[in-house]
Amino acid sequence: MMSNFVRKGIVFCTFFISCAAAALLLAGLGTKHWVEARAKRSKNPLESDGRINFGLFDGKKELNVAYGWRTYDIDVIQTMKHEPEFLNYWLWIGTVGVLCLGLLVSVISAVLAIINTATNSYRCLVGISGLIFWNLLTCIFSLLGIAFWLGQFYSKIQYSVLTREDRSYEWTSENMAEMGYSFWFVVGATCAAIVNIILITIANSEKETETVIPVLEEKTNGAIMLY
Repeated sequence: MMSNFVRKGIVFCTFFISCAAAALLLAGLGTKHWVEARAKRSKNPLESDGRINFGLFDGKKELNVAYGWRTYDIDVIQTMKHEPEFLNYWLWIGTVGVLCLGLLVSVISAVLAIINTATNSYRCLVGISGLIFWNLLTCIFSLLGIAFWLGQFYSKIQYSVLTREDRSYEWTSENMAEMGYSFWFVVGATCAAIVNIILITIANSEKETETVIPVLEEKTNGAIMLY
């Protein structure tokens, strides 16, 4: 049977995992590699090359037409504003929104892990059972972020990550884009939340078992004395 010290140790481990999930979500929001793509000019594909990467807010574009590489900054918000076909605005804002919520609840999970390591709280959303709820929210928000971006990728990104001006010069990135490491940070945060849920469930089930046994023993002793 799991001792109280081991159970507290498991709960304390979830603090570090929640911190890792928060760090991954923050990195996902701030880094510039949600999309990584190559580009070519249709009329001279062998003499042209392009590299594009951007995150939720900004990125970089490098184009080369046999005269050397030229680098341009990408402002995602401004590009969406002037060229609505660049990205689906509602899927973009949905991605940003749920990742911010996921970051918030993962920080809450980390704080509550410390509280439950130091004390025994029985309140619904503050105790060990509440930790499952907060980590489940982290998992749900992260999964929603993944789903929104997959929708973005298959509806827009896979066809083009270029501006109107680039397309007017016959540049294309169709079927040359892929998910960058910023996207996989969010997948990692989801996995971290799932690991926390499993650990907390194990710790909580052991606690419930230890609570039931003394109650049964007390009832049995009372029955023997009455007899």
